[in-house]
Amino acid sequence: MAIVTIARQYGAGAKVVGQMVAKRLGYQLIDKAMLDQVARKADVSVKQVEDIEKMSGDRLLAFLSEAFSTSPIIRHLPGISTEFDEQKYVLFLKRAIAEIGVRGKAVIIGRGGQFVLKDHPGAVRVYIVAAEEDRITSLMNLSKIDRSKAEAVARREEKKRLAFLEKFGSGPSDNLLLYHLVINTSLVDYDLATDLICSLVSAKEKL
Repeated sequence: MAIVTIARQYGAGAKVVGQMVAKRLGYQLIDKAMLDQVARKADVSVKQVEDIEKMSGDRLLAFLSEAFSTSPIIRHLPGISTEFDEQKYVLFLKRAIAEIGVRGKAVIIGRGGQFVLKDHPGAVRVYIVAAEEDRITSLMNLSKIDRSKAEAVARREEKKRLAFLEKFGSGPSDNLLLYHLVINTSLVDYDLATDLICSLVSAKEKL
């Protein structure tokens, strides 16, 4: 049973492509839905989990410790103590993604899916990139912000994304050997990108 993971550079269009792939295949799109699953396991609101992903360093650790330390769900999960930290948040993501992988028929955008499902026989792992200029332009158009702000956002979010993925301890996310397909959306439009991904999924499902 196939499943798609989409890693990306920030602003390269992965969300749009992921939505198009999920719609064409009839797969579940795991974006905020992933946050829902993590939130249910951790007994916190989706908004709190979204906030967690925007934090880093000491502030993140302090929030997690306060938010999760008294949760009965955490106390009864094997190997998880009452002191919750960033690595244990990543553990939640790993467990949730692994469960989705068993079920299949999903498109997972980000969240380290390429690492968690690197040995999944039905996984199609995709990396979406784009030239910095195109990523900045995309952010300007989508978020209705000026160039200087778009540049700052793109660089900040890309740095945070890479720092978060380091927590998975599986090496750099730009290791091209992790992926079945690398798509440069500066050269390949979203429709063609969707065609390519869906063709790979179709081939996987026939194996």
